[in-house]
Amino acid sequence: MSRTHFSITCFLYLFVLITVTAAVPPPISLLSPRQQQSNATQPICSEYSTIANLSIVGSNSTYRAAYLQASPEGYDPASAPLDSAIPKLPSFQFNASINAECGNLTEVAIKGAATNFTQGVVLQFNINSAVQLKAASLGMAVIMAIVVVMVVDIL
Repeated sequence: MSRTHFSITCFLYLFVLITVTAAVPPPISLLSPRQQQSNATQPICSEYSTIANLSIVGSNSTYRAAYLQASPEGYDPASAPLDSAIPKLPSFQFNASINAECGNLTEVAIKGAATNFTQGVVLQFNINSAVQLKAASLGMAVIMAIVVVMVVDIL
């Protein structure tokens, strides 16, 4: 195998590896279209919704584990927003004026998280594809290792 052919092959494998590992699914909103419109004009409702969604995922060990595994950021950066949202939730959840204005967004977050989890989604991550992406990355790494060993044996 020529050196040029080896370089092109390595470049192609590297390109495919980077492309596969960089794919991130788009965020999924847990709010209905009516709530999204009202949140656009009411920043407190948007904040309440965000805090409720992060708190529900952060306080449920199953959702939390799936979210942290799917996150490309790593454990500490991904867990920081969850941990900071949990203590903020009661000030929104038990505030009568906020609940009158926005509705009970904690209940919406609980139902939305359960529904999304059954569909393989936690917050903005497709947890099923995260497992598949990690498996694909591992498979590509194994292929690269085999190619390198074969080339070293030839040289």
